[in-house]
Formats: sequence, C-alpha cells, structure tokens
Amino acid sequence: MHEGPHTSPSHPIPKPAAPGSPEAPEAVAAVEGERRATWFELFCDLVFVAAVGQITRRISAEPTLGSVAAAAALFVPLWWTWVLYAVRANRADRDVTSHRLLTMAGLVAVCGLAVFVGSVGSSDSADTGFALSYLGARLGVALLYALEARRDPRLVPLLRSFATGSVLSALFWAGGALLAPAGAARYGIWAGGMAVDLAIPLLSGRRIARAPHHTEHLRERFGLFTIIVLGESVLGFTNGLVQARTAGSAMATGAAAFALCACLWWSYFSASGTRPGAHAELADSPRLLHTYVLGHLPVQLGLAVAGGAVGTAVLGSGSRLTTALALCVLGGVALFLLSTAAVRGAFTGVGDPVVRVRLVTAVLIAALVPAAGWVPVWAMLAAPAVLLGLSVVAEAPGHRRRLAQPGGFAHPPPSSQ
Repeated sequence: MHEGPHTSPSHPIPKPAAPGSPEAPEAVAAVEGERRATWFELFCDLVFVAAVGQITRRISAEPTLGSVAAAAALFVPLWWTWVLYAVRANRADRDVTSHRLLTMAGLVAVCGLAVFVGSVGSSDSADTGFALSYLGARLGVALLYALEARRDPRLVPLLRSFATGSVLSALFWAGGALLAPAGAARYGIWAGGMAVDLAIPLLSGRRIARAPHHTEHLRERFGLFTIIVLGESVLGFTNGLVQARTAGSAMATGAAAFALCACLWWSYFSASGTRPGAHAELADSPRLLHTYVLGHLPVQLGLAVAGGAVGTAVLGSGSRLTTALALCVLGGVALFLLSTAAVRGAFTGVGDPVVRVRLVTAVLIAALVPAAGWVPVWAMLAAPAVLLGLSVVAEAPGHRRRLAQPGGFAHPPPSSQ
C-alpha cells in the first residue's frame, strides 16, 4: 500500500541521515531536502519495541475477548506516545545533545509504560505507575517543543495548543489514577483523557499546517513502526514453535504463520517504491495528514492483535482455534485491511481498484471465523495468507498505474473517478 516508506532499489533499508536538515521559508509547511531516520530515532524505537512486546504478551497469555479488548485499549496510549515523539522529531529535530538528553528522559517514562502495561487492571500501584509514566512521556515531548520553539517561531502556536490539551488530558489521567476506584470508573476517565489527546491535532489543524515537517520522513517513520509491530508476530510464532516443536503439525502451522506475516508485510509495503513527493498532499492538507496519522492506529492495532494471537495459535497447533483466538487472528488481519483501504481511499478515492480489493479481502477473511471449530490451526492461518497473497497480485496493476501518473497518489481529476 502507499503508506510504506520510500525505498529505492539501491537503498532497501532506511539510511540514517546526518544531523540537521535545511529549513524551508516560513510560509511553506514542508521542509525541503531529504530527511531520513537517524540512528538516534532507531534507538528510541527499541524502547517502544519493549512496550509493544508487553501488549502482545497480554494478548497471547489470555486470548479471551475481554483480555484482548483491555490490551487493545492500552495499545492506544502507547501508540500515541510513539506518534508524539515521531512527529515531534519530524518537525523539529536537530539531533543535538540537548534534544537527545531530553528525549532520553522522556524514554525513561516510556520504559515505565513497558513495565506497568502488563499489570494494568491487577493492582492500584500498576495503574498509577502506568498513568504517571504516560504523563511523564508526554511532558518530555512538551519540553522538546518548548526548547525548539525558542529558535523557530512557527512552533509557538503548536506548542500552545499541545500544552493546553496536555494539561487538560493530565487532569483525566492523574484524576483517574489517584481519585477514582479501580474498575470501570477509572478506565472510563482515562478514556476521556485519551479522547482529549487524540482531539488535539484535530482542533489545531491550521497551526499544524503552518508547522514545518518532512512528508517522506513521516512515511518512513510509520513504516518503521509497522515493522516493529510485525516483528512481534514473527517473535510470537517462533516462540510458539520452540515450545510446540514436538507436535506433528507444528512445522505446517509455523510455515502458515510465517506466510501470514510475510503477506501482511507485502500488503503494507507493496507500493513502497512510490517516487518521493507522491504524498506532497500531507504538507498542504491537514485533513489528509490527520487521516494518515490517525488512520494508522487501527492499522497497527490490527497487526498487534493478530500478532499476539499467532504465537498462541502455533503453540496449540495440534488442536482447533477457539472462537476468541480466531477473532483475534482473522479480525486483526481484517481490521488491518479495512484501515489501509480507508487511508488509501482518502488519497485516491473510494473508486480506486486497490481499495476495493482490500475491502473484499477483509470481508472474505472475516467470514472464515465460523470455520475455526472444525478447521485445523495450520489451515486457519494459511487461508488468510492465501487471500492476502491473492489480493497483492490483484492490486499490482493498480499500483503500476498510480506509479505511472505524474501526480503519484494525488487525487485524480473528477472526470476519471
């Protein structure tokens, strides 16, 4: 799909850039010049790897609908924390000592998220630790914006919006942890705080549009986080194989799990050779920018849920999947497809053949859930892999046509829609 980071044949892996990048004139939102992920950004991602791993372990340890719903809810603040750091670095990252030290201080709080996220709901101390860690991570982002706003006045309005929203959100998170009893009341208050957090960019569209950013670097960063989440799927099924290696069907189940992970990767990055500049609309349209960023929440959540369940599915390769486990694997893949279709459709229109192929494939994969009770595990993993593979083949002509258009993924003229 088009969201994948641009990689040319000569650079198949994102190449860290030298510190610093040229700035555009104040009237232009996008920053000119090539910007790639730095080694420090990749180090920061390692901390989030640990936190995402704890989320997927919650799913694999108890793949019931209630437990998975709780893990999915906890994935949201973790994902949003990564977005805040990634977008901040995209807008204003000189990769200097002061930025690195402040970022590392914020990453200490992210480590706290990783420590407490597996125990949220089991004790007041874990709940409080998780909430305070989240607020500490957000404070790190605010301080980074404040530091850079001193030299770039374009960031001052964005800093004001972020700071105001963050204070309001902190009231929800701290109040829920310290004042509300554990249970529905506390988590409902936290959900209100999370809603405030997600609404901040939607309510600050013009200020965001005036702030500088690199569209290609943004695509690369989201692609790298997608790799992180997919990595948990690979870790899950390999760990399952380690424990289930004596089962007669373990090899077939492991092969099917690998095929599913590979097809998910291929589906996301199937258009990763898109020419630079094809997403220039992200610099000019706050609506598309919000769609792209927030649209990745269900994309990556679907991958996390499916990945967390795959390991458990492989471990139980000699039996059938429970309905809850099948919903995790197949529902997660279907959510991934629906979300990527929605994000792509925002750029290309709902008439895009690739969007239609993904919608149909999502429906077909979701329709497999009732078969979980009588189909072997390896077949339940192989079936969505086959459907994903067929969708990749079916999408290929659409990707080639888009690549041949001068505007890349820009909206086609009304007469062609």
